[in-house]
Order: sequence, then structure tokens, then C-alpha cells
Amino acid sequence: MADEPTAPGELVTPEGPTSPAKPPPRRRPLRITFALLTLLIGIVVGGAAVLLIIFANSGTNHPIVTHPSEPGNITAQVDASLIGPIAQQSLEQSGIPGKISNIQVTFAEGSEMTITGQYQYTVLNIPVTQQFTIVLQPGVDACKLQLHIIKANYGGIPVTGFATRFENTINQKLHDAIPSTIANGTYAICMVGVHTQPNSITINFTATPRSA
Repeated sequence: MADEPTAPGELVTPEGPTSPAKPPPRRRPLRITFALLTLLIGIVVGGAAVLLIIFANSGTNHPIVTHPSEPGNITAQVDASLIGPIAQQSLEQSGIPGKISNIQVTFAEGSEMTITGQYQYTVLNIPVTQQFTIVLQPGVDACKLQLHIIKANYGGIPVTGFATRFENTINQKLHDAIPSTIANGTYAICMVGVHTQPNSITINFTATPRSA
């Protein structure tokens, strides 16, 4: 059969099999990017919440002006082997969420001791570890050993106000571990002074005969 003539101006398309339609482009990379962006926003928001708490409780306490340590007539020494576990328990019981680890206690000549360690918390199930430093000034008040926080840093940010509960807790535990007054027998013993040195705290007591 002869080909029919083509009308003027009519386009002629070649006959043959047509190619299959292309599938729509996949959007998987876009979904992955969106998920990562959501995760990043969550981390930023969680970190901002932690920083908000930190800045709301920031500050530095001034050292307490104390009288020179009295010599007393009985001397005792307390080192990191006693204070370290007490500091660990006090931090854990101060209501601060997270895990405290790697506690180290050091002493400086004069009236200063430093507690360092690591604090781990989670943001969106991602563990975050920060270093913390607490500097304390030991002293004596009414025959009782008192540790006063001079400054506390959390990841390099001052958080002295946030550590007030820790100060109260560790002082109570030290009072339980180190009797400040002993009134049994014929002598009354009272704590009268403290002095820090590179490896320990020296505590001075006075023993006074009790009146009959």
C-alpha cells in the first residue's frame, strides 16, 4: 500500500518503539538532610537549656576573711583518701543530674583545696562529658570544719551559685566523719584551726580540762 501524501505544514514523527518514562527523582538525600538538621537543632536546643541553667547560677564567691589558724595542742591530718569519697557522695546527692566520675582532690599551701572531675549527661541520647573544677577554702566556725566554695567551673563556665547545695552537703558529711567537739572524759576537745599543705589538711584541736 502506497504511503499517503503528507499535508503541507504537518509534522511527521518517526515510527518506532517509544522510550519508557523516566521515574521521578528520588528525595532520599533531602530526607537525610532534614533528619540531620532536626538532630542538630535538638542538640543546640538541649545545650542552650543547659547553658541557661549554668548562666542563671553563675558567679564567683569571695574568700572569707578568717583569723590565723590557732595552733592548739592536738594536731590531725586529713588527706584526699578521706575527702575524695566524701566529695563524690556529696556531688551525687546534691540533686545535680548526670554521672560524676574521676574525682581528684589537691591542696595548695595556705587555705585552699581543689576538687576536679568529670560530669557526664545526655542530650538526645548522645553522651556529653565536661570537666569541672571546684575551689574551696577550709576554715573553722564554732569548733566545726567549714568548706567555703570560692569558685566552681563547669566546662570553663563559672557556676558557683549552682554548687551551693554541694557546699552544704559536703560540710554535713565532714561533720559526721570528723568530730569537731569531744566532751567525753575529763577533757573537752574543740577544733580551732585548719591549714592546707600540698598533700593534706592539718586540723588543730585544743584539749581543755573540764570543770568538776
